Amino acid sequence: MMKETEFLRKVAEIGGVVYVAGGWVRDRLMGRCPHDRDYVLCGLEEGTFAKEFPQAVKAGSSFPVFILTIDGEPCDVAMARTEKKKGTGYKGFVVEYGPDVTIEEDLFRRDTTINSMAWSPEEDKLIDPFGGQADINAKTIRATSYHFCEDPVRALRAARQAAEFDFTIEKHTLEMMGRCVHELSKEPKERIFGELERAMLCIRPSVFFSMLAEAGILGTVIPPLDEMWKIQSEDGDKDFN
Repeated sequence: MMKETEFLRKVAEIGGVVYVAGGWVRDRLMGRCPHDRDYVLCGLEEGTFAKEFPQAVKAGSSFPVFILTIDGEPCDVAMARTEKKKGTGYKGFVVEYGPDVTIEEDLFRRDTTINSMAWSPEEDKLIDPFGGQADINAKTIRATSYHFCEDPVRALRAARQAAEFDFTIEKHTLEMMGRCVHELSKEPKERIFGELERAMLCIRPSVFFSMLAEAGILGTVIPPLDEMWKIQSEDGDKDFN
């Protein structure tokens, strides 16, 4: 069984740098039990990695992401990448990757600041270029950049994380969520239902629906519930409790 220390050593020997990114870092900073380490590699060609780790199974088609067992757990290992919007929906991206893509560039394409952090296991150092730790402390959901609007389901994810963590969504991010309404109506139903299912498992799922209503996209997701919210709003009640 390959330990993480062996993985780090082998990647360093072929000229790469390893980071853990995304939800694992967020949960660690929040004092939650982190799961599913997702690794991002910088400074490496895909072929160099595949040659060094022949047991890794390639899972991505549009960009190189591999499944590799580390410390007995299957982990995602991806090459650092950037994305450019060229079409509609979550498939309308051109992905660029290579050894010159930095960890900061990879984090910039992500949805919210609390998910746009990385941790260097070799240096035991947090990489937080967009203020994710400060937003955790302030209990705030904030879009990392203009890339937020490029995948409309990110609007649902932001609302769901507000419900999951009992955070608020800052004003500009709510406005960006509202701009997702057109593309959101064209998204595959399974992507929308996936976020709805996860939202219903939160302690306060009502926050999820309230945030969608405030952003003006609840009617696109669940029209009857939007009508109910409008009636309650007229009565001075803007919560679904």
